[in-house]
Amino acid sequence: MNRQTTLCLMALTTTLFSATAVGGDTPMEFRSVLLSQDTRGVTYPAVLVDGKPINPYAYLIHGGNHDRNFAIMAKAGIRCYTTAAALGNGPDGFTTDGLGNAFDEILAHAPDALIFPRVGVTPPDWWHKRNPGNRVIFDDGTEGPQSMFSEAWLKDACQWIEDYSRYLRTGPYAKNIMGIHICSGETAEWQSWGLWANKRGDFSQPAQRAWHKYLADKYGDDTSLATVWGREVRLRDAPIPTNARRTATSGLLRDPAQWQDVIDFYDFYWRGTAHAIEELAAAAKRGGGRDWLVGFFHGYAIQYGGKAQESQHLGMGQLLDCPDIDFFCSPAMYSNRGPGGTSTFMSYTESVKLAGKLWWDEADNRTHLSLGDPFSAVAPAQNLFESVGVLKREFAHAFTRKSAIWWFDMGGGWYDDPTLLKLQRDMQALGTNDTPRWEPRVDIAFFVDDKSDYRMRPDTPYLAHMTELMADMPRLGAPYHTYLLRDLPKAPAYGVYVFPNAFDLTDGERAAINALKKNGNILVFMGPAGIGRIRKGRVQSDLKHSEALIGFSHEPDSINTHAANGWYGVWLPTPQIAIADLRALLVKAAEANAGPVHFFHREDDALYAGNGLIALHAQQGGEKTITFRRPMRVLEVLTENGLEASGTTLTFPLKAKETRCFVVSPL
Repeated sequence: MNRQTTLCLMALTTTLFSATAVGGDTPMEFRSVLLSQDTRGVTYPAVLVDGKPINPYAYLIHGGNHDRNFAIMAKAGIRCYTTAAALGNGPDGFTTDGLGNAFDEILAHAPDALIFPRVGVTPPDWWHKRNPGNRVIFDDGTEGPQSMFSEAWLKDACQWIEDYSRYLRTGPYAKNIMGIHICSGETAEWQSWGLWANKRGDFSQPAQRAWHKYLADKYGDDTSLATVWGREVRLRDAPIPTNARRTATSGLLRDPAQWQDVIDFYDFYWRGTAHAIEELAAAAKRGGGRDWLVGFFHGYAIQYGGKAQESQHLGMGQLLDCPDIDFFCSPAMYSNRGPGGTSTFMSYTESVKLAGKLWWDEADNRTHLSLGDPFSAVAPAQNLFESVGVLKREFAHAFTRKSAIWWFDMGGGWYDDPTLLKLQRDMQALGTNDTPRWEPRVDIAFFVDDKSDYRMRPDTPYLAHMTELMADMPRLGAPYHTYLLRDLPKAPAYGVYVFPNAFDLTDGERAAINALKKNGNILVFMGPAGIGRIRKGRVQSDLKHSEALIGFSHEPDSINTHAANGWYGVWLPTPQIAIADLRALLVKAAEANAGPVHFFHREDDALYAGNGLIALHAQQGGEKTITFRRPMRVLEVLTENGLEASGTTLTFPLKAKETRCFVVSPL
């Protein structure tokens, strides 16, 4: 019987799917079941094989000696692998020629490997020759790969994915293939074509047809469109805003009376990519079955800063609602990731979990063994000591957030060192232990609103500062969660609610925020929070709306705090604030509200706590102290002769750029 792989969903019911095993008529049942909840009742998805959870700890290699590196990683105990693989979409139809090559080099060293191939659906040149007029067109008139709005490409790509998925589930590799990772876009991560070359799309005919349909669906007739846009314009030929108009200087937020065409465009631009992802996910499920894992790169809005509007990565909420997607992934956040820095995620990972989907962290951290190869430019470790510190920090972040991880050996050989291989073996083993684990109470949650980006011009400093703040958050000394604003009503209770860009709100979102003004909660607002009121798809912008939401008068260019009746308010002009200053503000607020926030550590080192583990990565060396709410038993792991201690306070030396990890359990 084939190995059965599924993703635990947020549901109390069991879903059955039957298929036929390769080489026989034995029926199989694939199940999606509720696996586990934390102490607050939040469900965390997990990968199941034959009904049993496995550790989704994986390896990916790009360059270098594949044979050697698969051998040493298999020896280190790695069971899950992702790999670039051919799709079989030849000009004469689906072909199986060479499709197993990528799998064979893994299975030669790990026969029981679980693999989720990484396949691209960007069309080859032969396809474009047969289907002219489907390329993206940039603002300078040049062309790129396919338009994400191309219906011809999407139809064929869905057939490619369905054929390939069916082959994998019924062919010779069926017992080893756990799912599929579908890619396209800039760097294969569903980023808009031309994003990092500052080329702006999409002026192709497929995009223009989709744009005119979007406007027709929203406005209905030419008169309504012209009234809202404030000029003579028709639905059938309304122009896509030029690059010059999209980047024109304005205030922090564009006035809808003058800029509604640009606001509409940014609400439209991500939809082609989101629709394509949904259709491709459905095709993968048709070919591979409901239980087969299907995933995508997406949701990088926190990392993008001022490129978020142009990225085609907004609209993550629509994809979170898609029943055919099981996991999302991204590289570890690039901001501040070097030795002595932090490990963070690019996305709203708690919203991903709330939707019953898995977050898979691509840990492409550069070790000292990357020095000199073409991929080493991004914050590499300079020596073995720094490599160990960064890898332990990345693992601690993913582990404490209950996220999956794959280690991306981009140049090949980045872990080919006895110390690093032992670390890989020990980290993998730690994640395999499924005993009950201590969970700290998380007091702080960020709620990020992607639609509020529509009124901001690209490359505005405000969004860059928001990215910098999120990258710095592990230095706060208290664990935190990150959501899309739309999920505020579904999120569990916290003590501190941070709204870094809650500008344009529906009445429902405004009511949900106002409902938090009780129980000693601390609400942190930034910028013109609540200034826009969304009704019937349009924004009414008025400073009075912001004043009403924030709930207290404030000086426009300075930090303001207010002890209100039943809650405590903090207002910041921008997200540009030193992490020590933010910590001091929250300490002050906590003292005024009977202490709803617990800080485990009060220095600017990166702290990670959860899932039975607490870890600290030092910015500066010295004696460090971690304080618990109640007495705990502590055992250091991922090292020889680790520290053992118990009590409410843990004190230990830590060198700059070093990470120390401790398994924690209540006394």
